[in-house]
Amino acid sequence: MLKIFDTQEGRKKEFVPVREGSVGMYFCGMTVQSEPHVGHMRVALVSDVFRRYLRFKGYDVTLVINFTDIDDKIIAKAQEEGVEYTEIARRNIDKFMAFLRFLGAEEADHYPRATDHMGEIIDLVQTLVDRGHAYPSGGDVYFEVRKWPGYGKLSKRNIDDLIAGASERVDVDERKRNPEDFSLWKVAKEGEPYWDSPWGKGRPGWHIECSAMSMKYLGEHFDIHGGGTELIFPHHENEIAQSEAATGKAYVNHWVHHGLVNLVGEKMSKSTGHFKTMEEISKRFPPDVVRFYLLSTHYRSEIEFSDERLHEAATAIERFENLFRTLARLVGPEGDGEAAEASPGIVEIRGKFIDAMDDDLNTAGAIGHLFDLVRVLNQEIESGADATVLRGGRSVLRELLDILGLLRGVRGESDEVAEGVLQLVEERGRARAEKNWARADEIRDELAAKGYTVEDTPEGPVVRKLKG
Repeated sequence: MLKIFDTQEGRKKEFVPVREGSVGMYFCGMTVQSEPHVGHMRVALVSDVFRRYLRFKGYDVTLVINFTDIDDKIIAKAQEEGVEYTEIARRNIDKFMAFLRFLGAEEADHYPRATDHMGEIIDLVQTLVDRGHAYPSGGDVYFEVRKWPGYGKLSKRNIDDLIAGASERVDVDERKRNPEDFSLWKVAKEGEPYWDSPWGKGRPGWHIECSAMSMKYLGEHFDIHGGGTELIFPHHENEIAQSEAATGKAYVNHWVHHGLVNLVGEKMSKSTGHFKTMEEISKRFPPDVVRFYLLSTHYRSEIEFSDERLHEAATAIERFENLFRTLARLVGPEGDGEAAEASPGIVEIRGKFIDAMDDDLNTAGAIGHLFDLVRVLNQEIESGADATVLRGGRSVLRELLDILGLLRGVRGESDEVAEGVLQLVEERGRARAEKNWARADEIRDELAAKGYTVEDTPEGPVVRKLKG
């Protein structure tokens, strides 16, 4: 039974789809004033693994990830560079998509942008005005928080405390009836982009965009809404209030929030400049290593980014790659749709992997069971297990890795070795035997320059071509 933690209820609860056999998911993507950092890509991987596992469970899944492509910071960046705001948005969306492909995440079904959905946004604001939950003021439109009794149910914040806190601010906007009211539509400032609306020229507030776009693609009531924990308040709290006030229906069944990615104890943030860009990381580490690193912690937990953790992930990935190559030598390369009978021990590990994923998509626990599977497969190899059993174990390993989207390009085929490479490998072996580690490292670098790597296994050194 699949259980997913729901932030609103504060507990894991059984996943029951709104519509039998299908799942609708909406994850908040980037505000695209700058290039993606590794924290932005966590939402891409969390949503990707959710979709992969729900498909494994037999559901037809629709995934929507939005881009906020118009806001104050994007406009400021465009003015700083002397270009149109659309150029800033296009450039950074393209980079997000490139890094999504780098990490092996499947593309979402829809990537809506706020600027492409002004009609839906304006209609939703008008509905809230008509229903008495919002009011125009000086070209702006505000949601009246006091008129929505459920406000605070996601973030568990007391509305009286919120109202008191808002009223104490020195920069209270006199156009609001109450300090805590939030913007649905903002009057355009001179020189800014704008859209025509019943309230004059302006653009949408941040929160209303996601309500309008999610309901367009998934309906007024859908299954899963996700994003980082920093979005719980006020963004997602405001989304719930305006969506349910507009429709009179429950908005989302499961609110899913992933932890932040931290750098030296401080969250990665574009506003502080404290972050590692995906551009930097992608030049230094292969896709599987970065993906494994991000999945090795439960999605609701924070991740401490460090090179050390990434090097640990590289070592882990190498263990899987070595096993696939060993199996390829012993029982032949993988075939499409390969299926064979696995040993009882491997079948048991498969069940534990699924149990971990059923428990709120615990990828960290699931990866632990993958290591158990590698250990058992290596034991079966050492004991001379039948080829059919080894193929069965490999088939299970491939199935489970596919759920996590790992090692898709590793098939265990043998590599043709260029002339002179084997001689270098033999020389390296002699250097290691003589404990001349400096020369052994030099030879490894020479091999890398030729496009090869050498890995030491119990059966001897294995040479393979470097990827890319």
